[in-house]
Amino acid sequence: MKIKEVQSPYINETINDRKYSYIESLGTPIIETIDDGICIHFIYFGDSETKSVHVLGSFPGWELDKGEMVKIEDSKVWVKSFKTDSPVASTYYFSVNDEFGDNWEKRFEHFLTDPLNPNKMLFSESPGDIKIKNTEVSYFSVSKSLSSLDIKNKNHNIYKEVFTSNLLDNQRNLWIYDPVNAIDTPKNLLIIFDGFQYTEAIPVANMIDHLYEEGNIAPTLMIGVDSPDRFNEFNGNEQFTKFITDELLPWIRNTFAVSHNPKDVALCGASLGGLSAFYTALNHSNLFGNVISQSGSFNHKKTKVENDQYWSVHYLESQPKHPVRIYMNSGRLEMDELQHANSLTYQTLLSNGYEVKYEIFNGGHDLLWWRETFLDGLEYLFCEE
Repeated sequence: MKIKEVQSPYINETINDRKYSYIESLGTPIIETIDDGICIHFIYFGDSETKSVHVLGSFPGWELDKGEMVKIEDSKVWVKSFKTDSPVASTYYFSVNDEFGDNWEKRFEHFLTDPLNPNKMLFSESPGDIKIKNTEVSYFSVSKSLSSLDIKNKNHNIYKEVFTSNLLDNQRNLWIYDPVNAIDTPKNLLIIFDGFQYTEAIPVANMIDHLYEEGNIAPTLMIGVDSPDRFNEFNGNEQFTKFITDELLPWIRNTFAVSHNPKDVALCGASLGGLSAFYTALNHSNLFGNVISQSGSFNHKKTKVENDQYWSVHYLESQPKHPVRIYMNSGRLEMDELQHANSLTYQTLLSNGYEVKYEIFNGGHDLLWWRETFLDGLEYLFCEE
């Protein structure tokens, strides 16, 4: 998938009040189909205090230089235009008067959504994020409707449980959705890392209900697992894996009517969460028979043998096949090494006889695409034929 900056058609135009109204009526970004691709024009209306504007996201990217917008002379309009060869969908922000340097945490606190784009979705990784003013992110989609955004939103009884780990000597929030009373048949079990992200930003409870009401999956319990230190815990950490198998899973089984059959149990996550789900299931396939890995960060865990080979590839090539089904995906706009690690892991799974589905989407490391593809993964693993 190719992206390049192009000269905005608005740069050399006279922008007056009438033109402002016209742009506002169109909504932004303005998407233009041309003979050899698609042009996407980001537009921001500044004021006398606006000194610089950057557009940042999985499209067009997170590099400040690449996202720096141009001010139209004698106007309050800032523009940036790109051309791509394929339809794309992405979240994005504006950073105005950006003087944050390498301080991305501060930059995220000051990001702005696009006031001319009504399409916004919730973005928050933890409950604490909702105290920050920018808990929403703007998004756009070229020629593809995002079906996950059409799933009817219901008021679900998702509740929080604070879970104490003696093994890890810490506490974390669990986000629990127990949708229906299943008297005769134990429920499927869905354990999701970065759990809070999958309550609203990715409304898994809605998706469970949707598939259940369509008769496609059995009743399914969701346990969303937060982490006080995800960069350590989710990076193929054996102590964290032991917490899942020896503390969390026994508590779930003692508290809820869930199936003990590994075929009815799935571990899920995105980015490092996807790596952790894969790592835990492959090492404990007697407990977990399914994995959803969204943009899994397989490139973050390498073995010290075999020339820094990806752990996932080394493990699959050196161990007997495990009874685990896997749904995995990655985006064409993600960093090259992540794409390569996912592709190589998928090819190694296939060559070793695993049941696996791998999808590549036209986007980046993006919550929008994890929301859009989660339903596919859930249906692939739990669909009742």
